Amino acid sequence: MDIRKARSSEAEICYSFINDARAYHAKLGFVQWHEGYPVFQTIIDDINAGTGYALVNKSDEPVGYCCFIVGEEPAYKVIDGKWLNDAPYAVVHRMAFSKNIRGKGACGEAMGLLKKLALYLGIKTIRVDTQAENKVMQHILEREGFVHCGYVQFDGGPKLAYQWDEE
Repeated sequence: MDIRKARSSEAEICYSFINDARAYHAKLGFVQWHEGYPVFQTIIDDINAGTGYALVNKSDEPVGYCCFIVGEEPAYKVIDGKWLNDAPYAVVHRMAFSKNIRGKGACGEAMGLLKKLALYLGIKTIRVDTQAENKVMQHILEREGFVHCGYVQFDGGPKLAYQWDEE
């Protein structure tokens, strides 16, 4: 797998990964993203802003999607807990994969690629949030060296806040 900026022509397939993930989360008994967020326009906006990334297979075909922002996330300014540090950071939002590759290590591989991208951009810290019910993502984050730092309010409710720091 590799990572690159998503192309406008790939917005539909990238959004299909969001819907695949919604269905998967529903099978697990929780809602990571409600029907009003993210919407197709959210993915278009990410791509137009240069923050939409495609996770691609060896044929350069998208198999996953995420929003990767270098800079502050307003929702992360207030935390019930404590971030590891106040260093500049990148944020990962809306990570989702094709149902065809789920369970095959894609998320862990993607996190490794995002860490490399952050370091390439001079950023040594990544922050991410997830639902308390999303035990799969929590396990992956912890396995990939992310530390649970507390809770943030995002998209209408409390989310578990995680941080990875290279140092």
